[in-house]
Amino acid sequence: MAAHVGIDLGTTLSGLAYLKADGTPEIVPNADGERLTPSVVYFEPYENVKLVGTPARDSGNPERTVFQIKRHMDDPEYFVNIDAEHWTPPEISALILSKLRRECSVIIGEIKDVIITVPANYNELARRNTIAAAEMAGLRVSRLVNEPTAAALYYAYRHNSRGRILVFDFGGGTLDVTILDIDFNYIRILTSEGARHLGGGHIDDLLLELYAEQYREQMDADLFTDERQRRRALQAIEDAKKMLSKLRKVEDTVSNSTHGNVSIEITRENFEAIISKLLTRGVMLVEQALESVKLKPSDIDHVVLVGGSTRIPKVRAVLAKFFGKSPVFCGNVDEAVALGAALFTKHGATVQEVCNHSYGTLAYVVNTRTGEEGIQNSIVIPKSTPLPCSFTETYTTSEENEENIEVDITQGEDSDPRYVDIIGRVTLEVPPGRPAGCEINVTYSYDENQCVRASVLDRETGLRKEIVVRYTGKGILSDEELENRTTKLRQLRIE
Repeated sequence: MAAHVGIDLGTTLSGLAYLKADGTPEIVPNADGERLTPSVVYFEPYENVKLVGTPARDSGNPERTVFQIKRHMDDPEYFVNIDAEHWTPPEISALILSKLRRECSVIIGEIKDVIITVPANYNELARRNTIAAAEMAGLRVSRLVNEPTAAALYYAYRHNSRGRILVFDFGGGTLDVTILDIDFNYIRILTSEGARHLGGGHIDDLLLELYAEQYREQMDADLFTDERQRRRALQAIEDAKKMLSKLRKVEDTVSNSTHGNVSIEITRENFEAIISKLLTRGVMLVEQALESVKLKPSDIDHVVLVGGSTRIPKVRAVLAKFFGKSPVFCGNVDEAVALGAALFTKHGATVQEVCNHSYGTLAYVVNTRTGEEGIQNSIVIPKSTPLPCSFTETYTTSEENEENIEVDITQGEDSDPRYVDIIGRVTLEVPPGRPAGCEINVTYSYDENQCVRASVLDRETGLRKEIVVRYTGKGILSDEELENRTTKLRQLRIE
């Protein structure tokens, strides 16, 4: 059985790596000989076959092909409807993981226990869905690791670096900014900030608008009117984007089967202009990360690039201007996360992570300055607290004769309850007939494996209740649903 396996389940590309006998991380190729597998699934209409990877991407039938499903892992309402059957994001992700597990097992032996990476700012729903996808694929997740943390471990291993590092992880669907300290073989994460919906796919959408506009100006018609035409145009755009990282100008021909071909010219200056707002958001994220730990750009020793979108020259130029030094690539920017995940299987104890979200509870609060009253999100564990940690806050009951103390567990930084997620609840039964104002201790503990525990203590009686927080809200599969869907996936042929 293979040991020390890490998986990067990416928006556009996924990869599996393992540690060789000498401790060196290595990418394991799929059956097509590719080091990375496109995160694309095609649903064959005539037999019970699901194509994954390059064959799926090249199928030519976008109505039956799913791209970038990772962008929807945090959406409880999202599903793909094919042949009158609903497919959820974790189910489709499980098909990708199944291909990696089966084909890589031929090379390194049976794969069972894995570390899987996720964006640093993934919420509880997205993390639980990632674990569910792995379980449906026959994998046990020993730990979820934040993608920039995995990349930082690989960078430290490869370059034997020390100092304060900022990892700029700009992939196909997300952007994460993580600041960390490396001291010999020890890595201490200081903070992570991220945007779940900002990546290379969004750059493609902007380029698609530019192509469509030029086509409309020349032909007085739409470039695409259905998904097949849109996908064909998008493939041309992805190729042009890659070429613009090497050339100053790209000339391309796009076509519409009804209205014919049009020649389109895009310069690097045009391209940089249309992505300028996205890059501004990226810089704002960097500023936010620095501000959260009271650092200046000059305090950063190395800026490390991860993710395919960092190949865009303007991304590097913007960061170089901001920091006053050139950023450096973390090896192959598409493979660094998977390689770091493999290293994490053995060297995870040398990394100290932080909370990527705040954890709190809903409490009735009276503003002593304004006299306003209402329910607010009261934070117990602040974001970026080093792990492991445990914090206690004391609250008081607001009503007489309360027999059930209910503590809603929240995830998020905002004080407004509308902008945080409720991820669990603790209910403690107490004796009747008590006055208002009884003190209740609420304790949250967060360990290195990102497991949150919540404890509620009634100080008057000594009664206590403790739970492991497991998000069970909308979008989470029940144990029965997970078992049924796992059985369904095992009956499929995945190629």
